[in-house]
Amino acid sequence: MTKERLASLLRVTGPMAPEGLADCIGDLAERDIREILPREALARVLTENGVPEEKQAPVFAALEQANAVPELVALTDIMARDAVRALHRCSAVDFFEPRPICLEGFAREAFAFLFTQRCVLEGRAALRRRGVPEAFDADIPERMTRKQLAKYLRTGSLAFDDYPWDMNFYGCGIFLMDRFYFIPYRWEEGPEAWRSRETGQVTALWPAGESVRGDGQLDGTNGVFDPGAFRTIREETEEMVRGNPVSPEGRILAEPVTLRKREWLPVLRPGDYMLALHIPGGEGYTPERVRHSCELALDFFDRYYPEYSYRGFWSESWLYDPGLAEILAEDRNIIQVQRQFYRYPTREGDRMIRLEVLGDENADFRNRQPRNSLERGMKAVWDRGDRFHTTGMFLLREEVSEIGRAPYLRAADAKA
Repeated sequence: MTKERLASLLRVTGPMAPEGLADCIGDLAERDIREILPREALARVLTENGVPEEKQAPVFAALEQANAVPELVALTDIMARDAVRALHRCSAVDFFEPRPICLEGFAREAFAFLFTQRCVLEGRAALRRRGVPEAFDADIPERMTRKQLAKYLRTGSLAFDDYPWDMNFYGCGIFLMDRFYFIPYRWEEGPEAWRSRETGQVTALWPAGESVRGDGQLDGTNGVFDPGAFRTIREETEEMVRGNPVSPEGRILAEPVTLRKREWLPVLRPGDYMLALHIPGGEGYTPERVRHSCELALDFFDRYYPEYSYRGFWSESWLYDPGLAEILAEDRNIIQVQRQFYRYPTREGDRMIRLEVLGDENADFRNRQPRNSLERGMKAVWDRGDRFHTTGMFLLREEVSEIGRAPYLRAADAKA
């Protein structure tokens, strides 16, 4: 589809295409498609989720209203086909909930749900073309569909609570391997990593020009500024690279180091493909399950997506905050798991830990009575004026087999 044709469709539908779509669809030919979604497919989804006939009727009416706009049907086909592959090429296209201006009332709100179900069909067709067995996507998109239709039955609304996250499921781009979810990811922000050719030790270097507090966190995180903050540097020549190292537990150090390229090999740089690891709730958050899940993920993506060279794994979570080691026993699973990763600071503060532990990202600890040892420790940290941080991590594929033995911390300790 040409950019001119896309622009003509958007004049009818309104600005509902993800940013950057025009640069991604030049190879997609427009097809003779007459419907957003086959009626029988929608009927099956609604019936399987226990939606009564009186609640089904408005959704079918929304489908008919959408099908009556040829431009919307054509755009839906292009967007769905590209959404599926965008997840796997780690595209910069950012999904947002589409609300076409050519629809009215409930149909405008319901369109995004209809679009997700079209993406499920396109996503599964793409998986079958790659030879991915059905077992890998069985009940993956259905998890989000159940949640969405339960909300519809409860509130009468089909508006999404977290459309960008849910699209990973509807586009069949996320996979559950044992205990954890995995999604293709492009490494863009964060440190670069180098490996010693002699010892195998990994050292991460922070990009230049960042202001860092004395505690090793990025200045301004949680609204906390350090008058004595230092500025990171980075220099590179044909012979060496010099910059501020990141300690494996997640703090940027003030003293720069110089790595000689004849002795160090770059193993993680911007643009590299990674696998994002996401942590669902429940039991089994252990180093052993992390290792097994990562091994399964590498086997899967290497087999079915061989055109990408995945360097390892990435994630961000409150669970990786180095400050947790000060308030939790070393044998706690949270501490044992975070020790297996190479961690680094992010600009996200303690909003995530408030949400995940206290149930409210804006929770005021001063008005809460701690319920367990974790919350007692958190309150003590807040009472003394310190804060928690969402922390990033990477795990290179070479260290997956070493999970359980704290590979990055062990190497750093040996060097010290």
